[in-house]
Amino acid sequence: MYRRINPTSRQQLPLRMLFQPLGNGTFLKACEADSFRELVAAMLDDPAYESGDFETRLLNRLRLADELVLLAGIENEPSLLIGDRDADQTINVASDERLIRSLDRLGLVSLEPTLSAGGTHT
Repeated sequence: MYRRINPTSRQQLPLRMLFQPLGNGTFLKACEADSFRELVAAMLDDPAYESGDFETRLLNRLRLADELVLLAGIENEPSLLIGDRDADQTINVASDERLIRSLDRLGLVSLEPTLSAGGTHT
Protein backbone atom coordinates (compact mmCIF):
# COMPACT_ATOMS: atom_id res chain seq x y z
CA MET A 1 0.00 0.00 0.00
CA TYR A 2 1.15 3.52 -0.73
CA ARG A 3 -0.35 6.95 -0.39
CA ARG A 4 0.49 10.43 -1.59
CA ILE A 5 1.33 12.84 1.21
CA ASN A 6 1.93 16.55 1.79
CA PRO A 7 4.18 18.32 4.32
CA THR A 8 1.48 18.29 7.00
CA SER A 9 0.60 14.57 6.61
CA ARG A 10 1.10 12.44 9.71
CA GLN A 11 3.29 9.42 8.95
CA GLN A 12 1.26 6.21 8.72
CA LEU A 13 3.58 3.96 6.66
CA PRO A 14 7.27 3.18 7.31
CA LEU A 15 8.92 4.45 4.07
CA ARG A 16 8.80 8.06 2.86
CA MET A 17 10.09 9.44 -0.42
CA LEU A 18 10.08 12.69 -2.37
CA PHE A 19 10.01 12.45 -6.17
CA GLN A 20 9.66 14.48 -9.37
CA PRO A 21 12.55 16.89 -8.69
CA LEU A 22 12.19 20.49 -9.81
CA GLY A 23 15.93 21.02 -10.15
CA ASN A 24 16.38 23.47 -7.30
CA GLY A 25 16.51 20.98 -4.43
CA THR A 26 12.74 20.74 -4.12
CA PHE A 27 10.42 17.98 -5.24
CA LEU A 28 6.90 18.14 -6.66
CA LYS A 29 5.45 15.00 -5.07
CA ALA A 30 5.82 12.92 -1.92
CA CYS A 31 4.55 9.52 -0.86
CA GLU A 32 4.88 6.91 1.82
CA ALA A 33 4.64 3.15 1.51
CA ASP A 34 5.08 -0.21 3.20
CA SER A 35 7.84 -1.42 0.84
CA PHE A 36 10.21 -0.39 -1.93
CA ARG A 37 7.90 -2.10 -4.44
CA GLU A 38 5.12 0.21 -3.32
CA LEU A 39 7.39 3.26 -3.65
CA VAL A 40 7.92 2.27 -7.30
CA ALA A 41 4.15 1.83 -7.69
CA ALA A 42 3.70 5.36 -6.32
CA MET A 43 6.21 6.79 -8.82
CA LEU A 44 4.37 5.03 -11.64
CA ASP A 45 0.99 5.98 -10.13
CA ASP A 46 -0.02 2.35 -10.72
CA PRO A 47 -1.44 0.34 -7.80
CA ALA A 48 -1.47 -2.78 -10.04
CA TYR A 49 2.35 -2.71 -10.09
CA GLU A 50 2.37 -4.06 -6.52
CA SER A 51 0.74 -7.35 -7.55
CA GLY A 52 2.33 -7.69 -10.99
CA ASP A 53 4.54 -10.61 -11.95
CA PHE A 54 8.33 -10.31 -12.08
CA GLU A 55 8.55 -9.74 -15.84
CA THR A 56 5.90 -7.01 -15.85
CA ARG A 57 7.54 -5.22 -12.92
CA LEU A 58 10.96 -5.39 -14.62
CA LEU A 59 9.51 -3.98 -17.85
CA ASN A 60 7.91 -1.13 -15.88
CA ARG A 61 11.22 -0.38 -14.12
CA LEU A 62 12.99 -0.35 -17.50
CA ARG A 63 10.35 1.98 -18.96
CA LEU A 64 10.68 4.34 -16.01
CA ALA A 65 14.49 4.30 -16.29
CA ASP A 66 14.26 5.00 -20.05
CA GLU A 67 12.04 8.01 -19.38
CA LEU A 68 14.47 9.34 -16.75
CA VAL A 69 17.41 8.95 -19.16
CA LEU A 70 15.44 10.83 -21.83
CA LEU A 71 14.54 13.63 -19.40
CA ALA A 72 18.16 13.97 -18.29
CA GLY A 73 19.17 14.37 -21.94
CA ILE A 74 16.50 16.97 -22.61
CA GLU A 75 17.53 18.98 -19.55
CA ASN A 76 21.25 18.83 -20.44
CA GLU A 77 22.01 16.84 -17.29
CA PRO A 78 24.90 14.38 -17.19
CA SER A 79 24.05 11.28 -19.22
CA LEU A 80 22.59 8.36 -17.32
CA LEU A 81 23.00 4.65 -17.96
CA ILE A 82 20.65 1.77 -17.19
CA GLY A 83 22.04 -1.40 -15.67
CA ASP A 84 21.56 -4.26 -13.24
CA ARG A 85 24.43 -3.24 -10.93
CA ASP A 86 25.26 -0.14 -8.93
CA ALA A 87 27.68 2.18 -10.74
CA ASP A 88 28.26 5.90 -11.22
CA GLN A 89 25.52 7.64 -13.23
CA THR A 90 23.60 4.34 -13.49
CA ILE A 91 19.95 3.62 -12.79
CA ASN A 92 19.91 0.09 -11.35
CA VAL A 93 16.75 -1.77 -12.42
CA ALA A 94 17.68 -5.13 -10.83
CA SER A 95 15.01 -4.82 -8.13
CA ASP A 96 12.59 -2.31 -6.67
CA GLU A 97 14.91 -1.47 -3.79
CA ARG A 98 17.98 -1.15 -6.03
CA LEU A 99 16.01 1.13 -8.37
CA ILE A 100 14.88 3.46 -5.59
CA ARG A 101 18.32 3.54 -3.95
CA SER A 102 20.04 4.33 -7.28
CA LEU A 103 17.53 7.12 -7.98
CA ASP A 104 18.22 8.50 -4.51
CA ARG A 105 21.97 8.40 -5.15
CA LEU A 106 21.43 10.27 -8.45
CA GLY A 107 19.21 12.91 -6.79
CA LEU A 108 16.10 11.90 -8.75
CA VAL A 109 14.24 10.98 -5.57
CA SER A 110 14.92 11.75 -1.94
CA LEU A 111 14.54 9.05 0.68
CA GLU A 112 14.27 9.83 4.34
CA PRO A 113 17.81 10.04 5.83
CA THR A 114 17.72 6.70 7.67
CA LEU A 115 16.92 4.90 4.40
CA SER A 116 19.42 6.89 2.32
CA ALA A 117 22.21 5.67 4.56
CA GLY A 118 21.40 2.10 3.57
CA GLY A 119 19.06 1.45 6.46
CA THR A 120 16.11 -0.84 6.24
CA HIS A 121 12.59 -0.54 7.43
CA THR A 122 10.97 -2.78 9.99
